[in-house]
Amino acid sequence: MSPNRLTQRYWSNQKAFTLVELLVILVVIGVLAGIIIPALNRARLKASASQCVDQHRQLGEAFAGYVADQQSSEVLQKVAGARQSRWEHKLRLHAGQEHGWQCPDCRQGHLGVGFNQAIGTLSNLSHVKNPALTVAFGDTGLVANPEHRDPNRWVEQRSAKGFNGASVFEVPTSVSWNSTPMRMVNRHLGRASAVFADGHVEALPVGVIGFQYEAGHARALWDHQ
Repeated sequence: MSPNRLTQRYWSNQKAFTLVELLVILVVIGVLAGIIIPALNRARLKASASQCVDQHRQLGEAFAGYVADQQSSEVLQKVAGARQSRWEHKLRLHAGQEHGWQCPDCRQGHLGVGFNQAIGTLSNLSHVKNPALTVAFGDTGLVANPEHRDPNRWVEQRSAKGFNGASVFEVPTSVSWNSTPMRMVNRHLGRASAVFADGHVEALPVGVIGFQYEAGHARALWDHQ
């Protein structure tokens, strides 16, 4: 008997999958993919959120160290003009770091980290009455729906390339609060990384920071009350 006949007999004796069996297999694969892919994506988002918190923690340490060592309010100036005058450049040099701080999930073409504009207008940090309850830095992006009253609903625009001042987030007392809506955003699973004026870091919803409240309100953690 020739090899070809042996091969034909072998394959003729094998049971082929029926259409129903193929459909069942496809359904099972689809269900497994529906479970595994979202889980993998959530794990990636958690890893990015953890990385962002670590970046902000380093930033908080550099900020606290700079203020303690310099006894100066230079870093509080709003970041306009030359690169060497910006807070990220000053803090990076002070910390002896080659690289600065950048949110891994920012897709707008900038650092993704902003300095509180309200603190940037102060002449001295001593004017911050409660540093442990005042946000100094946080995840920042150009917002597409600044008119929304709920800060947790703010959505980042796809791009902010070419926008000057991306290193500052605006607050309700800012002149450009509505015209230039660069604000803190929930970039990591409904939360934003925030550095407080005393240097400690928290991951919390932007709504908790209280941008929906006026200056002086007990829940307005953006204010230097």
